[in-house]
Amino acid sequence: MSPKVSVLVPVYKVSDYIERCVESLFSQTFVDIEYIFVNDATPDDSIEKLLKTLERYPDRKKQVQIINHNTNKGIATTRNTALEASCGDYISVVDSDDYVESDMIEKLYQKAIAEDADIVIMDYIVEKNNGSAIVNEYISETNKYFDEFVVYDRFITVFWNKLIRRSLFIHPECKIPDGMNFLEDKHAVARMYFYATKIVKVDKAFYHYNKTNPAAITQTRNKSHFENVLLYWSYFDKFLYEHGVFEKYKPYLDYQKIKNKVSLLIDTDSYSLRKEYAGMFYDEETTVIKDFKRGQRLMLLLVRNKLFILAHLFHKILILKRDFQNLLIK
Repeated sequence: MSPKVSVLVPVYKVSDYIERCVESLFSQTFVDIEYIFVNDATPDDSIEKLLKTLERYPDRKKQVQIINHNTNKGIATTRNTALEASCGDYISVVDSDDYVESDMIEKLYQKAIAEDADIVIMDYIVEKNNGSAIVNEYISETNKYFDEFVVYDRFITVFWNKLIRRSLFIHPECKIPDGMNFLEDKHAVARMYFYATKIVKVDKAFYHYNKTNPAAITQTRNKSHFENVLLYWSYFDKFLYEHGVFEKYKPYLDYQKIKNKVSLLIDTDSYSLRKEYAGMFYDEETTVIKDFKRGQRLMLLLVRNKLFILAHLFHKILILKRDFQNLLIK
């Protein structure tokens, strides 16, 4: 018989964190579970530490599968590999530099069965060098999940704070394109919200999201981030066109596209990338720039007018301001 829950765990450069992660997974109070670890050709000793930790949990050995990539293929392909190897009724995705509470799977699965839900969401805890904070996930009271996702951008569109029904996860339109290693969660979750008939929430923070790992892809903004933003919106626009709702949502899409653009322009440390992607979503920018905060508008206007040196200096000022504020918090 298939396990009730599959936990998918990509592994890459997490030597400092993986033991804590797998201990939290193997300590789950839920029994009917399988663990799929995918080694994305990690160059460190992450897998050795995983195996060493597994030795302390002999009852879990038969539930563990470790798949090895010969070369590094990125998070999208790694998650697809794990999904293809899994067979649980529900899917949980855990990043291997994070960790979870011991009753997470049990509580989420109980809620899923009791409510016959496609997705169960939860709050989570952000772990930073200067402390931790609980983030409360939004839950729709209207059941218009996709509409609220597009119009209000309220939902936290990641896999790891959700338990998702397998049939929804393997829907052909929810598959992550290989090579999409940024916004890959949002690509799939958006479509899941389109097809989901019931999404519920457990009001507890079970998941610890680690923001101290310098190797995490979310810590930097480089060319691949710009390319993946363009890829994400190319696929999403096509999805909306095919379902006949593009014009309905276009005003909200314009704002979100420029929200992505200005975030990249502010966060990247590359003068050349601002210059290369200055024309990104140019038409959409003209319609929504007035809706952004002063600092965001200034960055957009500097780049729009090809004042790239001033834009780079403005970036440096914003980074210094951010670092100073973090120092005060400490």
